[in-house]
Amino acid sequence: MPKTKLPAGPTELTAKWLSDAVGAPVRSFSNQVIGEGVGLLGQLARVNLEYEGRAEGAPRSLIAKFPAAVQENRDLANLFQFYEREVRFYEDIARRAQMATPHCFFSAFDAATGTFVLLMEDLSEARIGDQCAGATQEEAELAVREMAKFHADWWGKVETEELDWIPHANAPVHRSAEDSYQKSLGPCLNIFGHRVPDSVRPVMEKLATNVCYLLDRASEPPCTIVHGDFRYDNLFFAEEPGKRMLTVIDWQIMSRARGPYDLGYFLSQSVQTDARRAREKDLLAQYYQTLLDNGVKDYSREDCFQDYRRSVLYCLVYPVIAGGTLDLSNERGVSLVSAMLERSLMAIDDLNCGELLPG
Repeated sequence: MPKTKLPAGPTELTAKWLSDAVGAPVRSFSNQVIGEGVGLLGQLARVNLEYEGRAEGAPRSLIAKFPAAVQENRDLANLFQFYEREVRFYEDIARRAQMATPHCFFSAFDAATGTFVLLMEDLSEARIGDQCAGATQEEAELAVREMAKFHADWWGKVETEELDWIPHANAPVHRSAEDSYQKSLGPCLNIFGHRVPDSVRPVMEKLATNVCYLLDRASEPPCTIVHGDFRYDNLFFAEEPGKRMLTVIDWQIMSRARGPYDLGYFLSQSVQTDARRAREKDLLAQYYQTLLDNGVKDYSREDCFQDYRRSVLYCLVYPVIAGGTLDLSNERGVSLVSAMLERSLMAIDDLNCGELLPG
């Protein structure tokens, strides 16, 4: 489409702009903000479209994604290159990946203004995961299998000039997680400290000076492309036979790292503790075997297990930072962070992850 000013939010959409973006004459449209009050780093809207004529193949509804409405949040997202990363994922990576992602009808990022727009397939007919409830056994198996296929696609192939725009896990934009963790640990413990087992509290405290150490380990070759936020809330499951079984959304924090980065995060925080304990060994074996079946070589089962343990430990950063900055009036947010934190701590204890930290 011609170079025009990108709409910064749903209220700036016009029929003319949408017509150019989807390549069909839009007569009228309506939009509805979704996830209001939940997305801190972006705005989402469902857009329903009416066309001039039949406009075959054009979407009747789509999901539009825009920058955060609050300038401070928008600046933070651009500092970490979240918007540019997701746009470039859909432009450069999605079409070459085995893992199913929403079809993207339009994507653009304006570096001068930090504005971006994605017009994506509406997945409302699929069922989104509920991380508070936790993934079922069948869903966990499907997610792990598809994750491993995606990792195998890029395994050992990411150290190229073409992919230099994807930061490593230990890039400067990510190393600030250590400072954020240190600042959030106290407030998080003030809220959730009664849920922290005595055996794990020293590990939480020791992690505060070792976040970057774990990021460095996660960035050692062999690396692949990791999603970075592979959790149940970001997974859509087909409700009808013949549809894509799994679709994965939200690629803003993708990076280059060891594959089990995603695996450790998913199993330790998106699966209920009893279910993880019952199926963890089988799911690890499934992940590893799927890597081998899809061409990964020179990566031992033991290396995979140790990378998984380090990921489980590092990913405690997510609920601690979220818990330390939590809006307690957001009931779903409190429930989610509580579930993530409790599951994470139990996995760290079960796997004796504290011994992985130096000193």
